[in-house]
Amino acid sequence: MMYCMRIFSVIHHLPYSRFLIPCIVVLIGALGNGKVWSQPHGGQKTSHEATKVAMNASPFSSIQPRPKLPVEPDEFDPREINAYYDWRNDMFFREFDLTGSGSVNFMTARRTYKVWLDDYGTPVVLTMGDPVFYWIDLNGNGKFEQELGEMFKDSYEDGVTGNEEPYDNSDLQEPAGPGPQWSPPQH
Repeated sequence: MMYCMRIFSVIHHLPYSRFLIPCIVVLIGALGNGKVWSQPHGGQKTSHEATKVAMNASPFSSIQPRPKLPVEPDEFDPREINAYYDWRNDMFFREFDLTGSGSVNFMTARRTYKVWLDDYGTPVVLTMGDPVFYWIDLNGNGKFEQELGEMFKDSYEDGVTGNEEPYDNSDLQEPAGPGPQWSPPQH
């Protein structure tokens, strides 16, 4: 209890001490046996009964945990099944079999900043250092299903650091509207 008294004597001289002391009294009481001694401004010792509070172990239990994305394997890794440049969207894709199942279960896409054809007509692609998109087949059915949360975007393009977000392109999947209506002017 001497330790508690030292804390209170230090806190007593801080601004907002009238707010901090009751909060700390309740906190220490909840951690200890429920009874905390403090020395209020009058100098006499008083006892404060603190109620122990049961905290929910998972306050956000309704939120589904986001899967941890694997780190993209290095270049020429034997798990890489395919790598290709898609000129339509100017992206470089890599497909992997991380589980040894024989099918693609992880894929990445990088932005490119320079592409040219070598002497044999093969595209040579210079890409950004880290992917901007990740796909992972979580249920093992051989497909990447965006509606199941199997596609992620990394706006910072800084590798797998935990700041990747599920990608939602559902607004792009809707059919195009009728477009502008125009009729020729009347003479």
